[in-house]
Amino acid sequence: MSLANLTLKGMDRYGAIELRQNADKFVTRGFITAVSMFILLFLLSFVISAITKEDEKKIPKLRIKSLAELAPPPSTQDEVAEPMAVAPPTMDVAKPTFGIPVPVPDAVAPQAVMPDLNDLPVSSTVGEGTGTGVVLEGTGNTPVEIKAPVVVDEEPDPEEFISVDVEPQPIQNLQSLVVYPEVAKRSGLEGKVIISALIDVDGKVLKTRIEKSDYDVFKQPAIDALMKARFTPARQNGEPVKLWYTVPISFKLTEK
Repeated sequence: MSLANLTLKGMDRYGAIELRQNADKFVTRGFITAVSMFILLFLLSFVISAITKEDEKKIPKLRIKSLAELAPPPSTQDEVAEPMAVAPPTMDVAKPTFGIPVPVPDAVAPQAVMPDLNDLPVSSTVGEGTGTGVVLEGTGNTPVEIKAPVVVDEEPDPEEFISVDVEPQPIQNLQSLVVYPEVAKRSGLEGKVIISALIDVDGKVLKTRIEKSDYDVFKQPAIDALMKARFTPARQNGEPVKLWYTVPISFKLTEK
């Protein structure tokens, strides 16, 4: 529809003519702007590609035709220093000379003569002062007498177990030898004492040792009672021996 027809129909009152004119104008401007932006982007991409190609030409390219041209990878093992070369000695070393061996006669050992025990001195002591030496006595014509060493009877260890055939036994009742302490009697104390005694080969008590006591007041009366007692000795292989013997002694009031 032309502008004349729009004017005839009275549509110019609503601005239709201005809208049509502005629409044609803006469409033309938009087309021109889009074409200009496209051309500008094309030129920009062309320039960037040209610059990139020039940079690639400057970088040297390494072409490898085979794997043999590659360098070996670095070693993962520790580098071992090469051994130093040692120069040979400059001085002349005399060579050993070998001659003909000459036989040498064997040495004759002197004949050993055993000493005569009857010709020993009058008194000769070996190992004096210890009690375990051997004493040789005699004259030139008297036979030698060898005395047996003296055996010392050692005291047995109270902590050591000794196997015997017969245990020591008290000859009388141990409780009858106990004297009740007056202090404990007045206080009404009662208790028990475990005591050990070293019994000699004749049945006498050599020494005592308190193993356990309920009260200290009962220790000395128990020791006194055991020292007054007599025992049959312990026997080992039929012979009397020293032995530690443990016995309990009770302290109990008969009247309360």
